[in-house]
Amino acid sequence: MNVDQHVKVAQWHMEQARLHATKEHSCGCPLSPEYEKIIKEVESGKIMEELVCSAPN
Repeated sequence: MNVDQHVKVAQWHMEQARLHATKEHSCGCPLSPEYEKIIKEVESGKIMEELVCSAPN
């Protein structure tokens, strides 16, 4: 993905998070191994730039 595509995906995720915080929206999002890795990285405070995308295509 290019920078613009990453930003669009991030915007989508932020809106989903906002919706999930409301009582009218129920969450059915699966927690993938890739998302688990991202959550651990954010929680550790060490967000590193990935030079190669390892997400499955």
